[in-house]
Amino acid sequence: MISFLKKKLFTIAAIVVAALFWFFDASIHYFIYGEPEFEYVPSDINELWMRLVIVGLLLLFGLFADYFTNRIMLKEKQMEVVYVYNAMLHANHHILNNVINQMKLFKMEAMRSKDFDREVINLYDNTIREATELIDTLSKVKDVSDKGVLEPLEAEKAD
Repeated sequence: MISFLKKKLFTIAAIVVAALFWFFDASIHYFIYGEPEFEYVPSDINELWMRLVIVGLLLLFGLFADYFTNRIMLKEKQMEVVYVYNAMLHANHHILNNVINQMKLFKMEAMRSKDFDREVINLYDNTIREATELIDTLSKVKDVSDKGVLEPLEAEKAD
């Protein structure tokens, strides 16, 4: 309920201001202009038309203010998601590069050993190459959504 009120804050404020304006205008006609009776709905068509136009403009302003405020808030949330994604990506990139560099040390030791199976070294090289390609693919993602992140990685794995 509170989030609905936050999303419609300007519309609710416009409704309140429009109602206050209508009552205030009716009061001015009764107390200041000396009309014989208090008319909440004026009998004069010209007066009714002017009040309706002003109230309509106030309500439209509230609706447009809420619409554009919500769009701005949505864009800010999307930018925050992109920032968090990029920060996480940078951290993962750093961690994986450290792991790959440490694994290269193991490869150097395996290459020195005459008893180490060369097929295992080839599998190791393929694994490191694949991990590097996946990191590069992940770094180039433009759409930060589940689909936008997972599809390029799945396509890369299929190749």
